[in-house]
Amino acid sequence: MASRKTVRIDALPESAWRYSGYDAIVCVDVLLSSTTLVTGLSQGRRVFVAQDAAAAAQVGASLKDPVLLTDSLAGRARELPFGGPAWLSAQQSKSRTGPLVLASPLAQMLTTAAKTASAYVACLRNLEATANELSLQHRRVVLISAGEDGEVCAADQMAAAWLALRLQGRDFELEGRNTSAEVARWAPSDVALISLSRSAERLRMRDGQQELDFVLHHVNDLEVVCAYGGGELHDPVAVRKLSAQETPTPAWGTHSATPIGRD
Repeated sequence: MASRKTVRIDALPESAWRYSGYDAIVCVDVLLSSTTLVTGLSQGRRVFVAQDAAAAAQVGASLKDPVLLTDSLAGRARELPFGGPAWLSAQQSKSRTGPLVLASPLAQMLTTAAKTASAYVACLRNLEATANELSLQHRRVVLISAGEDGEVCAADQMAAAWLALRLQGRDFELEGRNTSAEVARWAPSDVALISLSRSAERLRMRDGQQELDFVLHHVNDLEVVCAYGGGELHDPVAVRKLSAQETPTPAWGTHSATPIGRD
């Protein structure tokens, strides 16, 4: 008999190393890193994540016409321009679609997660797509809220709860009292509540209202799965589809051009 499928929620980003027994770790940072990375991937860009401006510059040096960016609210705009999904969308409209290198605190969390399991990034834009991929590929899943500056972020808690609820509808069991409590607390919530979070308030104070509005108005609008490996993000579903298209048809599977019954 196949083992049961479980999903767990953790609100502490530094906990990623604890989950060596899980086969998928999903990092959630709605405001803004997850949303920025998923948006960049949806635009057909190569997407990289780096721990800081120096690491971003090092990655960008090997790329053609890279876009170096940070969406971290801590000490922003001193070394790299600040921007998120709204900024990226504006760049796409100007036909600026070079590789994205995002300097983000999420980089360390993803690096740690990838050492023990398949690592993913989720935001409001790809909840359904991520739930579909996780249900097809994995059995033990943990969703980790990134938070901000060591604080739990309500926006990330909501998104994690909504993703857990979708997995529950795909035959996953909620693991642990905290997970059940988080789903019960946040599942009925409206996305507009994110605008009342501390992270949203900090974003507004840094002239980020446009970015906040973008997040609130783009929910489940992308069929993009965002997986991480070696510093770069990719869509495993798109990779599998491309691989299937490029696989040659075996000779024994082709039909003869000569009609049956003719010499």
